[in-house]
Amino acid sequence: MNTRAESQPRAFQAYCIGDAKSDTASMTGMLKTHFRSAHEPERAQLLDKVVDFDRGRMGPDHLDEYLRERDDRMYLEFDSSWANYFVMDRLSALFPDALFVQLIRGCYTWVESIVNHLATRTIPSDVQNFTDWWFQPERFPHTNNDRALKEAGMYSLECLLARWNVQALRPSNVIPAERLRILRTHELTESFNVIAPFLGIRSELIDGAKSHWNRGSREHHILTLVDESYLEETVTRVCGETMAQFFPEAPNVKDAFELHGRGEN
Repeated sequence: MNTRAESQPRAFQAYCIGDAKSDTASMTGMLKTHFRSAHEPERAQLLDKVVDFDRGRMGPDHLDEYLRERDDRMYLEFDSSWANYFVMDRLSALFPDALFVQLIRGCYTWVESIVNHLATRTIPSDVQNFTDWWFQPERFPHTNNDRALKEAGMYSLECLLARWNVQALRPSNVIPAERLRILRTHELTESFNVIAPFLGIRSELIDGAKSHWNRGSREHHILTLVDESYLEETVTRVCGETMAQFFPEAPNVKDAFELHGRGEN
């Protein structure tokens, strides 16, 4: 009997491991017209299993079994989700032909987008519980300089930036270089000629009209909650080297917002 792979072969198998608010939804939209592409499929189940694995309630064999079963059942060509970051090492090992796209957004506009999101939307309980585990806010207490974030029920500025820094750097240390492409979010619509050959598809099959699917609110700009000098000082201290590596044109708030566009997502 023919397997699904024999009767309906994938054009490619790829995972987007971009951070939350880095345009993972847009990447889904760009490929959804012509390929089996999904945004955050089974996110809640995957996040639960990540925490269970970390806390010793699930062994590596059981996690791998779930990832294999999920792939066989959904049989996606493009799986775009910030949750994939937490299992990218297992996905890389289980699917040796799979490719990975890391979307990275500069920390200034990323932290602005996260703050806007938290201020204007209800956060699902599975995401809130997971981020409390992942962000480890107890390690980064609020200061007088970001007390407005505390009053708004948000993590401290250092907590947010420390998490951004780790997530920006780790994929390059986990995924083989030939299977990873790093794209800067603000250049996504100009990256078709990079994405297409990497995935082995024609660039005209990428739908540029859907490159901004998850545009967010601009109502709560980060500089209304923390002072600009404190933001720049904290960025320099926590993730200055990483910003210099990925975004050398954006050494400060002004340049970062001009480069990326304020509140795009």
